[in-house]
Amino acid sequence: MRAICRSNCGSAIPVAERYWGETEKTDYSPLRVGGEYLIYALLFVSERVDFLVGVPGQFPFWVPSSLFSLVDDEIPAGWKFCATQFHVDYKVLFEGFDVKCIVGYSLLVCEYRHYVGIVERDPVELERFVLENYSEIVA
Repeated sequence: MRAICRSNCGSAIPVAERYWGETEKTDYSPLRVGGEYLIYALLFVSERVDFLVGVPGQFPFWVPSSLFSLVDDEIPAGWKFCATQFHVDYKVLFEGFDVKCIVGYSLLVCEYRHYVGIVERDPVELERFVLENYSEIVA
C-alpha cells in the first residue's frame, strides 16, 4: 500500500478523530506534504484508521490516515489480521486505547513485543522491522 501525504498538521484531522492528545497544532513534520509513503500496517482505533508509515531516514510511526490519499490500496500478500479484543497479548490495546484491530505484516500482528517495540523505538524491534520489510523498503 502507498499513500500521498496531503497534510502534516493536526488541523487536518477531524475533531471527532483526534485521540491521544492530538490538537489542531499537532505536528507530523517528519512527513513531507506531497510525499509518497509506504504503508506497513493499518490500526483501527475508535472512529479512525491509522497508517504505519515509513519515512526515508527514519523508522516507521503511526499516523492518522486522514492526512493521506491512497494511491495504491492493494493489501500486500502475507499481511495478517489481529482482532485485539480476542487476543490475550493485544487485549490491552482494546481495553486501554479502543484499538479494534491491526492489519499488517506478520511480525507486527503476531508478536505483541514487536508491536510495543515499534511504538517505543526499541532498537532490536526496529532492526526486526527492517529485516521483515527489507524488500519493500528498497523497492
